[in-house]
Amino acid sequence: MALWLIPAIVLGAAHGVTAADNQLITSVSAIYEYNDNILLNSADELSDNIYTIAPKLELVRNSERYSVRADGMLEFYRYQDNDVFDDTDQWYNGNFEATPSEFWRLGAEAHASDDSKPDRDIETTGLVLGNNRRKRINAGTSAQYTFSELVGGGLFLEFNRENFDDPEVSDRKDYHAVLSMTRSLDAWLARTTGRLNLSYSHYEFEREFERFGTLGSFDVTTLLKDRYEVDNYSLTAGTETELTEKVNLAVDLGGRYAQSQRDLKLTYSPPLIIEAPSTTDEDFDSYGFVGSVTFTYRGERSRSDLLLSHDLQPVSGENATVNRTTVRFSGSRRLLERLRGNLFFQWYQNINDQDDPTQRDLDTHTWNAGGGLRWALNDYFDLTANYVYTIVDDREAGTTAYRNLGIIQLETHHDWLE
Repeated sequence: MALWLIPAIVLGAAHGVTAADNQLITSVSAIYEYNDNILLNSADELSDNIYTIAPKLELVRNSERYSVRADGMLEFYRYQDNDVFDDTDQWYNGNFEATPSEFWRLGAEAHASDDSKPDRDIETTGLVLGNNRRKRINAGTSAQYTFSELVGGGLFLEFNRENFDDPEVSDRKDYHAVLSMTRSLDAWLARTTGRLNLSYSHYEFEREFERFGTLGSFDVTTLLKDRYEVDNYSLTAGTETELTEKVNLAVDLGGRYAQSQRDLKLTYSPPLIIEAPSTTDEDFDSYGFVGSVTFTYRGERSRSDLLLSHDLQPVSGENATVNRTTVRFSGSRRLLERLRGNLFFQWYQNINDQDDPTQRDLDTHTWNAGGGLRWALNDYFDLTANYVYTIVDDREAGTTAYRNLGIIQLETHHDWLE
């Protein structure tokens, strides 16, 4: 796994770290979790106490024309009763932003991770991935140019790769490009910017493995090669408006067109003879709606975010894409000088076209809701307590799973350049 991308950013940022606008932060978190349904099963739920130690290193450098941020974290987690799930996850992130002139704004970001927790994606995609180890790398770059006081444009490019240790779980590659144009609409709507986004995404899923069986008294080997590709094109138009100094509203609406193709090849090796491979070649074209609405509020003591979105998205670990609808609300409020409370609600619907012959049917509804408290004990220690309740309704399988998750975390942190 190419984890060298993040250390390269860190080393590039390390030059001149003694300046006053830099930070070198180390932190360690001690985390206790109680999870009453580790695998999010609809029956035979598995519960356990989980203990985690998570050290983290973060480097930040800011100057007049650029900023760099890089961090790395390890999570050593142990299950009290089910030690088969014991493991260590790794997370690395890097971000670079630069304004070489008043007209240009450039950016780059990178992410690498190695994780295996069964419920790691449930609060970000609404889907259960299982405890298959996933190695992921993601990198993106962007460039924005201001043509005039009214008009601007930009280009964003991204690459994503996911590899799993289990050969029966699909590896994935993503290629993504967005071309955008913006224009000030202040002449018609105060504090409003219009924008147009043209997007292209290419997804590749692939898995290859052998299955073993018997035919009478003979052993039979089946080699399965499964490849799935999707090209997705979308066009959206929208606006972003500062309703007040504290409230912002962004709306993007449009449509998409996708082409998908699946090649499935089964090669059988029974005794005495070799059968011809069985090949399935399917393709499917689809059209759909794409949209998002984002509402943000930033007050002196409170802040809140509301997201409504719908788009075609890939499914990690599956040879599949889904139409994902997301409703997400989060809010927090400073209750005391060092005490802040938070709450959130999320709903995901992941469903694909039932007429699509290139993939298996998916129809899952997921609810996540919870809240907690964060108490800054002093300048070096924070204590956090959170609770999350989850419902996973798999309507295709006709099953429903429930999960209660409680978390207590003590974190200590220090800025060595302060």
